[in-house]
Amino acid sequence: MFPILSAYLYQEKKITIPGIGRFELIPVNAATGFETVEAPGWEIRFTENQAAESNENPEGLFTLLGSKEAISRDESRIQFEEFARNILVKLNDQEIIEWENVGVLEKPDALIVFTPRALPLSPFTGIAAQKVLREHAAHPVLIGEKETSLGAAKEQLQELQTGKNKSKKTTWIVLAAVIVIATLFFLKNGCSLQSAANQQQVPVQKPEPTYKQP
Repeated sequence: MFPILSAYLYQEKKITIPGIGRFELIPVNAATGFETVEAPGWEIRFTENQAAESNENPEGLFTLLGSKEAISRDESRIQFEEFARNILVKLNDQEIIEWENVGVLEKPDALIVFTPRALPLSPFTGIAAQKVLREHAAHPVLIGEKETSLGAAKEQLQELQTGKNKSKKTTWIVLAAVIVIATLFFLKNGCSLQSAANQQQVPVQKPEPTYKQP
């Protein structure tokens, strides 16, 4: 019965198994990578509900089962419920149930665990892709956590470089001014000291005689 239930799940996007829970197909958008674009598809999501009943499914499910098994709709409902009870018994006995093209069911403890099939459910395949940067076109780029255009990023970089150049230029101007002022100061003070030293005269003192003539 699993192949019929799989076909129904893929067509109607949801199905409820009595005593087990609900299976749904959830759409997954295309994922863009660095040089690849993953195809859109579907993922199977399971919600455990041990109180789930067969009447949560539309009558179309039992009509489909009846047509495949050549039995009435009521008989197909009974057969479907018995099939679900057998699955639950196996799960309680720690058996692993493999639902072909859907996933794996197991019950390691009090909860039922569902592992969906690894392959994405999509009629498409991923493709290789490379971003083309055209001249004179605005391309979005990510700087930190902020998205901006490539042109705006270049302008910000140029402004940053210009600011650094201005800062360096100002530093050199200030340094040169300090050197000039210091040079003038030392030259002026040096000349004044030298002039003062040349103009100062030291008086010559004559020693007193050590003896007197008679």
